[in-house]
Amino acid sequence: MAALVDTSAWIEFFKPRGLDTVRQAVGDALEEGLVITTAPVLAELLVGLQPTRATDAKAIQLLQGLTVVDLTWMVCDQAGALGRATARRGQRVPTVDLLIAAAAMSEDHEVWHVGDQHFVLLGHVSRLRQINLARP
Repeated sequence: MAALVDTSAWIEFFKPRGLDTVRQAVGDALEEGLVITTAPVLAELLVGLQPTRATDAKAIQLLQGLTVVDLTWMVCDQAGALGRATARRGQRVPTVDLLIAAAAMSEDHEVWHVGDQHFVLLGHVSRLRQINLARP
């Protein structure tokens, strides 16, 4: 099992003064080769990263080395099912989070995030395993 690290956790990881618990957990998982990603996370991160800045270029290089879970038809179908499940509860989850959760679930991985209540909700309506790295 690997960790699909959400954008919220990557932001803390890359911040020079990010949460120590997040930096430690993600750093350890990276060293063990247990971190994966998916296109929506990469796109969100690349919006904020400037390839001309040295620290951002290093972050981009790190991200390029990760295994990417593809957004297949089955992943998209699962994302739709998750969206319908949350809608029945009267709650809306952004499509990006639905895709991230479905990508993780497609290969039985965890989603690691920092306080993203959408993943907590998705964990209640599905078999998604999610870890809030902001919790002590």
